[in-house]
Amino acid sequence: MTALHTLSATALSQAFAGRSLSPVDVTQAVIAQIARREPTLCALYAYDPEAALAQARASEARWQRGAALSPLDGVPGTIKENIATRGCPMPSGTAASYLTPLDWDAPPAARWKEAGLVLLAKTTMPDYGMLSSGLSSFHNLARNPWDTRMNPGGSSAGAGAAGAAGYGPLHLGTDIGG
Repeated sequence: MTALHTLSATALSQAFAGRSLSPVDVTQAVIAQIARREPTLCALYAYDPEAALAQARASEARWQRGAALSPLDGVPGTIKENIATRGCPMPSGTAASYLTPLDWDAPPAARWKEAGLVLLAKTTMPDYGMLSSGLSSFHNLARNPWDTRMNPGGSSAGAGAAGAAGYGPLHLGTDIGG
């Protein structure tokens, strides 16, 4: 059987609709994968497994009632750190920032929540998204899951590492600082 943390968003949506998998089981599998890989990969910022499980439980209840918010309801993934999410500081990859939690969601984060997707964490990035290496004065350097001597490159370094490492099927990144 395929590991749950490696299934596509389409496969998960179909499994949730058919009740052969639950968003809670999948989120737990992804959390276990993160526990195995994240100490080395350093792809995540503001990782909150308890909040992700709460979102997965709410999604599971919606699927059981036949009231999924979207076909992607319950699918887990990440959003790049420079996309504002309510309650989370947005340092934009730089140590030269105030860590004040935001009281609003950027449109991509708002659409993510409206669709019922499970937000596992934000992903790391370089200072202001301006280095192709992923090097940051705030975050540890993300590592390439296939060769941890390397980094994944790109301003969406954490998102690339998270996707390649099986931290769920969906990872929202940006180009040139947002």
